[in-house]
Order: sequence, then C-alpha cells, then structure tokens
Amino acid sequence: MDAMRSAIVPTFPRSLYLETTNRCDSTCHTCIRTFMSLEPPKDLTLAELTQIVEQFPVLERVVLHGVGEPLLNRELFAMVAYLKAKGAVVLFNSNAISLTPQRALQLIGSDLDEYRLSMDAATRGTYQRIRGVDQFDRVVKNVRGLIDLQRRLRQKTPRVSLWFTAMKANIEELPAFIRLAKEIGVPEVYAQRLVFYGQGLAVEAQSLHGALHQREEELIGETERLAAMLEIAFTASGATTPLTSLKGQDWAKRPWAGCQRPWTVSYITAKGNVLPCCLSPSTAQDYRGLILGNALTEEFGMIWNGRRYQAFREAFDTDAPPDPCRSCGLLWSF
Repeated sequence: MDAMRSAIVPTFPRSLYLETTNRCDSTCHTCIRTFMSLEPPKDLTLAELTQIVEQFPVLERVVLHGVGEPLLNRELFAMVAYLKAKGAVVLFNSNAISLTPQRALQLIGSDLDEYRLSMDAATRGTYQRIRGVDQFDRVVKNVRGLIDLQRRLRQKTPRVSLWFTAMKANIEELPAFIRLAKEIGVPEVYAQRLVFYGQGLAVEAQSLHGALHQREEELIGETERLAAMLEIAFTASGATTPLTSLKGQDWAKRPWAGCQRPWTVSYITAKGNVLPCCLSPSTAQDYRGLILGNALTEEFGMIWNGRRYQAFREAFDTDAPPDPCRSCGLLWSF
C-alpha cells in the first residue's frame, strides 16, 4: 500500500464544480438522474453561488455543471460574468437543446471560456436511444448557429467542442461524428469512457474500456485518420488518445489510488451539498452517506478539513476506500 497522504489539506481547492441546476431537458440512458432523484429539483441562485465563491481565496477553474442542464438556470450568464471577473477559467457541459439564438449571444457575451456539447451520436436514431429525447436536428441547428454567430462577431470564445461517450451502442458512428463536427464547424471532438452503474445503457455490457475488439480498434484508427484529414482535433478526456483511454491500463488492485480529487477538487450540488467529485453521485451506493457537508449552511473551511472529509481521505488511502471510489477509479472512469 502507498504511503498515506495527510487527511488535512492546508489550502482550499483551486478547482470547483458548482452544479447550477439539477433540472434537465434530456433523459439520457447513461445518466443517474434519469433513474433516480438524488435531490429535489433546485437551481443554484447567483446569491448562493456568490456566498460560496467568496470563501475561496483563489479559484483558477470553475465548472458549472452537475447532473442537470446549465442553460436552464436563468442566472447562468450572470454567474459566468461574476466568475470571470474573479479571474477564473469557466466552462460547462451542455446538451444545447435550449441554446436559442438569444442564449447563444448571451453565451458569447458572458466571456465563457469553454462550451462542451455532450451529444454521443451522429444520427437522429442513435441520439434518441442514448439521450432519451428526439432533439438531434434541433441540437445540430443550435450549435451551428452558435458557431456562425461567433464567426460573424469575430469572437474566439467560448471554445466549443463535441463530446462522445463511447460505448457499444454508438461506436460505429464515431467516424460520422467527426464528419458532423466538420459540417457544423466545431474544431474539437472528445471521446470519453462510459461510467457504468448498472442501469439503462450505463451497464458493463456497453463498456468498451479494456474490452476493445479488432473492429472497434479499427474504427478508432479510421476516426483518427479522418480527423487529421479534416483538421479536427480528436482526443480523449484525461489528456490522452482515445485508443489509450479505451484500452485502459493495469492499475493493479487499487484502481482509485492515483486520484487526487479528495485533496484538490470539490463538487457542490445545487442544494449546497459538498461531494468529493462529480463522478461520485453515479458510483455511490449510499448517496446520503456521500455528503461531506453543506456549503450553504456551513463555512466551507469547516467542511474541507472537517471530520467527514478527513475520514473520507483517510479511507481513500487504504485497501477499503469510500463507497463511490470502490466502483470508480482510473480503470474505467475519467
């Protein structure tokens, strides 16, 4: 077993996930939200976000998403502007269903750094199967509108990318996904692994991680060559190549051990509940036991080095890690 890290962290995290809403206009068959309600419907308010952020001496990066669709929060753009004034890099994932021309203009005007579109398919049928709604054509139209508006305004931000959760249900569409990005005008495509927890399409039978066959490896190679030809940046989450990410690595018997998140990052839900990371709601068997405090009713400093966070870090560095980490780790998550 590796040497245990200190359970007390003297400095606040400089990277923060803030769930701006837990409401959504998709019912993705890979999302925990589709199958269970972890918390009552709630939008984080600008006042609540300010209350939380003002406690952090430095925030270098703020991610404004969780299990909901950020564009449904009416104060989202004011939140982005506030955080940018604080000097943070700000980004979020979105499904773009509600990315109207007016919202696209607000998105550009808010000075958002990065807009990540989770799409997962290159055809209407596969999109509906995975995302749970028949909105493929609308999403393509909305994102094309955002790119066209950026060009007309000569604005380089937000940086726009398409995201593809690779699984058996959609891997055949990966080359077409690159062509779609080129057609829309999006310069970056990311492949990410499926986080499976046993419901919908989020099941081990759909996972490609560590289970690639010759056909799937050939598809990835074909996609890489096509992306190079079309001048589309094609990579994987975690700053690696799609093939390396999906092939996986041998992390022995403790796949979670390389993770630094309990010491460097916090995730705060729209209800203010503090969780160790954004993956934990999907991988935890006991959601209530996962909560480390509430940032809307307690000082963050008291939570960050409080009893529950210390116990979480201590358990993390043992052979019996906390609940969500047992079924997570670098073997098959991000």
